[in-house]
Amino acid sequence: MRYKLIVSYIGTNYSGFQIQNNKKTIQQILQDVLSKVCQLQITVIASGRTDAGVSAISQVCHFDTSKEINEKKCLSYSNSLLPKDIRILSIEKVDDNFHARYNAKQKTYDYFFYVGMKNSVYESFATHVGINLDIQEMINACQFIIGEHDFSCFCASNTNVKDKVRIIYDCKIIEVDEHLYKLEITGNGFLYNMVRIIVGTLVMVGQKKLKSSDIVKIINMRDRSKAGKTMPSKGLILKKVVY
Repeated sequence: MRYKLIVSYIGTNYSGFQIQNNKKTIQQILQDVLSKVCQLQITVIASGRTDAGVSAISQVCHFDTSKEINEKKCLSYSNSLLPKDIRILSIEKVDDNFHARYNAKQKTYDYFFYVGMKNSVYESFATHVGINLDIQEMINACQFIIGEHDFSCFCASNTNVKDKVRIIYDCKIIEVDEHLYKLEITGNGFLYNMVRIIVGTLVMVGQKKLKSSDIVKIINMRDRSKAGKTMPSKGLILKKVVY
């Protein structure tokens, strides 16, 4: 039997989602707790591997069991054992053909950043990017990211992924509060560090080191060295997965 999980977590204290030797990860903790609750060896599969420090509002996972479980009791007991920065929001039985990773059609990420003086509240979840940025020019640059492209320029160089073509359905910068902004981006999939590199490149546009139209040239060149730096993981949150 297969069960679907919706999980939220703050990634600050973890080395990403995927299990790694001698490191604390979201997957390992979920598996340890669910194995104890279900009294079975549980393997948790996620919609995707979030990197070290990356958070999620609504990560989708699944796991299989050889016996039926009581979803409500499993949810309550699991959350009582989990650390406070990881929470299972729901557990439901699904068809055996459901796959958290392979059935995902779209993912939406938010990246929070702020300008001006350092702010202790913003600093807890957003990246400080300086005193001033041309936000309108960054908004203009977002339009050039939308569409189907080879996004090699926005992919970490140490990845083994060969096919770097992805579709970006929406990309926009939203003012959340005074001095606080977020990039909201939706695509059919994302490459390693892709969102963080896109933000780093847009920041260069905001700093007037690049023009908004330069995004087209950077994408067409497929050269990682032409894009901006990889921004810190702290500001990145997996917001939504659509099936």
